[in-house]
Amino acid sequence: MKSNQSSFLEHYLLIKVEGFKQQELLTECIKKNICLKNVKVHNNIELTLKVKGDDFARIKGITKNKYRITVLKESGYIPILSAMLSNKARICGFILFLAIIYFQTLFISEIRVEGYEAFTEREVRQALKEAGMVEGCSKNLDLDKVRLELYDKLGNVSWVGIRQKGSMAVVQISEGTINPTFVDKSKPCNIIANKEGYIYNIIPIEGIRILDTGHYVNVGDIVISGLVPIKSTAYGQPESALTERLVHAEGKVVARVPYRFVFNQSPVEIMKTHTGKAFYGIELQVGKKAMNTLEIYNPYEVSEVKQIKSINTLRPFPIQISLSKVSEVTLSSRERTKEEIEKEVNKLVRKEIKEKLPENAQILNKSLYFTKEKNIIEVSVMIESLQEIGIEQEIVFGNQTE
Repeated sequence: MKSNQSSFLEHYLLIKVEGFKQQELLTECIKKNICLKNVKVHNNIELTLKVKGDDFARIKGITKNKYRITVLKESGYIPILSAMLSNKARICGFILFLAIIYFQTLFISEIRVEGYEAFTEREVRQALKEAGMVEGCSKNLDLDKVRLELYDKLGNVSWVGIRQKGSMAVVQISEGTINPTFVDKSKPCNIIANKEGYIYNIIPIEGIRILDTGHYVNVGDIVISGLVPIKSTAYGQPESALTERLVHAEGKVVARVPYRFVFNQSPVEIMKTHTGKAFYGIELQVGKKAMNTLEIYNPYEVSEVKQIKSINTLRPFPIQISLSKVSEVTLSSRERTKEEIEKEVNKLVRKEIKEKLPENAQILNKSLYFTKEKNIIEVSVMIESLQEIGIEQEIVFGNQTE
């Protein structure tokens, strides 16, 4: 038994058959298991149909001299290859095209820099250039040497990652934390708050405590003062008279710092089930013009596209070739439980805590509030953390500077 499904690359011929007793001809073809497509009867002595190239000789054996057969059109790989092989210039151009693509894979044509904040992209690229990594350099570059050069040139860098993705190099930089400049111990200073929050505890070692527990403090508020009142013992002054002296304030200030995060969650989960059917597609982009075979042919109503391999070049002209696998899927939905949504939100909260809270912060409370609006569930997360917020600020007469 032969399948009715066929690839657009299969060799087919569109033929015209002229003669009487057309029904007998079609019946004989069916008996001999010859696959016929697009059979169209125009009149009593003329019909057209499509037949595979392998079956064309068998049909001629059936018709013999009773019918007149005319080939109207050919489709598939055979006429395509014949047209290509008959044109030497086209073959040379295709070989040259493949050679250019292969040549481009040997070099880095694009460098992408990510993760920088304190530096400018120009500074990072200048450091990369001095390390030997520029657009157009060989991919066989010593990446460890480049990393060491970046550590040396940029200075305040805690981690450098370099990975090659086709002809593109992705450079990721994680900047180090600059240690705060401490005030000279011989100079008077105050302890001020560097974050907003509610005072949890103040332990002054030197200086006077200004705020009480539970007091809300803003950034820059004095928490431990370096201006200490003392009783005067000078002759002629009342015993109750007070004077002041300046000290280098020291101590530990701990505050309850609140955070609020908002996450939007879908009340339903869309589930995909693969049917097992799949085919491959190619996307070719030259400059701003692109051609995608998936836009021309995709028999699936719902499908999932996964890119398998991609080749990117910039010189002598930008080219991108991608091979993708298209799998047929069926969609279904179900209601998500509150526990599932809470689990997903907790995962997102842990990520936010890692990025926005200091490592030594202690989590006191965490509360989740669910609000349903139309087709979205809004989850508000309130976190209360315990952090040290005191930093030194030098006392300068007439002005204060950090």
